[in-house]
Amino acid sequence: MPATYSRRSLLRQLTALAAVGTTSNVLARERKPSLLIERVEIQVPGLPPAMDGFRIAQLSDLHLEPFTTEEDIFQSVQVCNALKPDMVALTGDFVTHSARPAPKVAELLSHLEATYGVYASLGNHDFASGAPEVIQALTERSIPVLRNEIRRIRTDRGTLVLGGFDSMYVNRPDVRKTLQDWKQHQPLVLMMHEPDAADTIAAAGVKALQISGHTHGGQLVFRGKAPMSLRRAKFGKKYLAGRYEVGGLQMYVNRGIGCVGVPMRIGAPPEVTELTLRSPELLRA
Repeated sequence: MPATYSRRSLLRQLTALAAVGTTSNVLARERKPSLLIERVEIQVPGLPPAMDGFRIAQLSDLHLEPFTTEEDIFQSVQVCNALKPDMVALTGDFVTHSARPAPKVAELLSHLEATYGVYASLGNHDFASGAPEVIQALTERSIPVLRNEIRRIRTDRGTLVLGGFDSMYVNRPDVRKTLQDWKQHQPLVLMMHEPDAADTIAAAGVKALQISGHTHGGQLVFRGKAPMSLRRAKFGKKYLAGRYEVGGLQMYVNRGIGCVGVPMRIGAPPEVTELTLRSPELLRA
């Protein structure tokens, strides 16, 4: 989520909402809601039947400091490991306003366990804070950062193509160049921090699964609506949280772990996502 909106504006909106029925007790109780596991089954075009049931754990928007603690991230790592995933995908915003915490967040993430590895893409805060430092910290902990590139995840059941795009705050995704070695019949999962990129990727005719973050699920959601300042978030306007279908593209938007702007979440609890990939061939059978 971008760092450009006004904290003062958010606080004014919180005060106004409190005046119309949101009490301070509710705010205090929900300031740090419990971490949830969201279990999602989702079709991936081209996924062979032998890979049906392949599981990806997704973490996003960790934002270590100033509001997210090391304990918060360690808890999310423990939850991921308890799922025993085949792979872990980290979809950006490891830090918030400075790259200084990058070595610590990378050290915490180095405890993630997955049969076929842990992979990352970068978010807008990572670039604003210092992408080289974030990349170095992650790669030194054996977490590859995919920057407009694909990797083939070879398993004993088949091969999954994993792609990672840079944040849209840096440039628009060059879908054709990034996917030049990918064939339409191959199962493809794309890590893209900002969900609004789905429109560009789908327009290129890509049939795949996109996993994103960025929106924090609204972070502060009252009566089903996020404050106006958050709803104006760049590249996070159309797809707030959960599952979407955009053209031939399946997409899941993770609510993330951390906070930006104000140290609280209301109506948008942090999450670890367990994505179980399903083969369309089996579903048609």
